[in-house]
Amino acid sequence: MTLPNSKRASLSLWIFAGLALGLALGLAASLAGSPWLLAFAEGVEPVGTVWINLIRMVVIPLVGAALISGVASLGDLRKLGRVGGRTFAFIFITEMIGALIGLGIALLLLPLMRLSPEAAATLRGAAAAQAGRVAETVQRIQGLRQFLIDLVPTNPIKAAADGALLPVIVFSILFGAATGSLEETPRRAIVGLADAVVAVLIKLIGWIMLLAPLGVLCLAAPVAARFGWQMLASLAVFVIAVVVAVVLFAVVVYGGAVRLLVRVPLGPFARAIAPSTTVAFTTTSSMAALPSMMEIAIDRLRISPPVASFAVPVAATLNRPGSTIYQTIAAVFIASLYGVPLGPALYVTIFLTVFLMTFSVVAVPASTVFTTAPVLAAAGLPVDGIGLLLGVDRIPDMFRTGLNAIGHVLTGAVVARAEGEEIG
Repeated sequence: MTLPNSKRASLSLWIFAGLALGLALGLAASLAGSPWLLAFAEGVEPVGTVWINLIRMVVIPLVGAALISGVASLGDLRKLGRVGGRTFAFIFITEMIGALIGLGIALLLLPLMRLSPEAAATLRGAAAAQAGRVAETVQRIQGLRQFLIDLVPTNPIKAAADGALLPVIVFSILFGAATGSLEETPRRAIVGLADAVVAVLIKLIGWIMLLAPLGVLCLAAPVAARFGWQMLASLAVFVIAVVVAVVLFAVVVYGGAVRLLVRVPLGPFARAIAPSTTVAFTTTSSMAALPSMMEIAIDRLRISPPVASFAVPVAATLNRPGSTIYQTIAAVFIASLYGVPLGPALYVTIFLTVFLMTFSVVAVPASTVFTTAPVLAAAGLPVDGIGLLLGVDRIPDMFRTGLNAIGHVLTGAVVARAEGEEIG
């Protein structure tokens, strides 16, 4: 969705206002104890449910089309050669590290989110409609053998209709890879169709987002009415966990890569990439900062144009460590909020789904929140919780997008240094 920055900021403010109003309504109902006010705060929940269903309606076709387009646009994978292999290796390794850091921070900080036994029991009751799907998901992934078998769908259309995200993701990646190996004419036709589908769905997401303030209000009010101030404290812990994990990743992982792989001082490198990082941070769109990234990579860091022209745009398309951090923490947060126990099998499912979903995050503000829905669904967690996450997403979105932007330029620098180029 290509909104001007002022309109993006205005929508973000309206979403935050919707969250604030919903929380205020719910808190007022909770504190006053008025039966009619409580009934009204809980009575608006179906409106929020309809909005969530609109999001769910878009998820599967958007994931499939975005994956096919992204993978097929890479062309014949055999032609990528050494530069392509190094680019993808750095992206994939750092994204896996991001998911692990997100999981570690979530397990460390989210226990600070204390809910009374009564509130936890009520939350579990609110998630009762999801209990069957949780049990079914846990049973299906208990064995590694069955888990691997379920990854490959015998009928991808049926898998999509059943809402089985992992098989759809695997099929879309394979379909995109096969498309990328075709001759130019059929490959362009399929990529063009996938791009058109993505464009339509992004437009549809734009319309759905216009309803976000109302949807968030109607989701926040009944929850706040049931749990009072504890919900506000829980959301604060979630935002802090995301920011801490992003900063830790930037300092430890990306800072270490600058020193060990690029082999340049951290200070000058940080100053060189500051303009593009600032653009990404303030607009919450790494694509908006892509021209600045290219200029910095070629002119300031002196990366050769062939390497920069390949590595930086590919990284801008696929490199999403901020999203892996956010989605991992969000999954653990939603599980804690709804009282759903997470065992080793579900942690593996979350990790794998988060890693695969990074291929389908489109470069629009708040897209990571939308693609968190498949992560929750794959782990059998209630998807309704993303309404609360979207309402407080502006701060996490700025931090994760800024982190992604750092990684886009850093990917080019790491690959160029591995090719023997001098950086800086």
